[in-house]
Amino acid sequence: MTYVLDPALTRDLTEAKAALARHGIVIIRTVETDLPPVIMAEARASMEASPRKLARMGEDELDAFVAKLRKTAMKSTAELKDLYVRLLARLGTEFLGELVGDLEGIDQLFKWRRISESFDPVNELLKEEGFGPVAIDGPEDVSPAFKVELEERWDSAYVRFKLLAEQAAEEMRRQDAEQGKAAGQAKAKKPRKR
Repeated sequence: MTYVLDPALTRDLTEAKAALARHGIVIIRTVETDLPPVIMAEARASMEASPRKLARMGEDELDAFVAKLRKTAMKSTAELKDLYVRLLARLGTEFLGELVGDLEGIDQLFKWRRISESFDPVNELLKEEGFGPVAIDGPEDVSPAFKVELEERWDSAYVRFKLLAEQAAEEMRRQDAEQGKAAGQAKAKKPRKR
């Protein structure tokens, strides 16, 4: 079915979708480029906080362990980046009714709590060697700009897009109901064949 939405709503929805995608892309770039070095800096600090355990490792063993930590941090953040790319691609769907149902889940994944889960594989490796976990309290530890992007800009863009998407989805449901009612009336008016 083709829906006829108010042109102002269509324009606002398009602008809101673009703003949400823009902020999502900034978050993705930060996760991809800025987060692994921060994780590694915290991992080194954790290792340096346990000089005895660190001293027990030979130079080659330490180099191999740090390389493994780096590879794990890169892989974990790359997986998160890939998830975010898929979620942002989902915003481009033409099926607005389905998208509205997914929006709450998408928003929950663009939170610091979910980003901090990408540290878990690195923390497991550190724990295996007897070191403490990576401790990054919030997005401000990555950068002040990341905190603003994640907690302010993304949130406001998300709220605006969600409200407009729900409004458009409601209008589509209304049009579906009207068309169904009209089809039922047309069927009832047809003369019966004898």
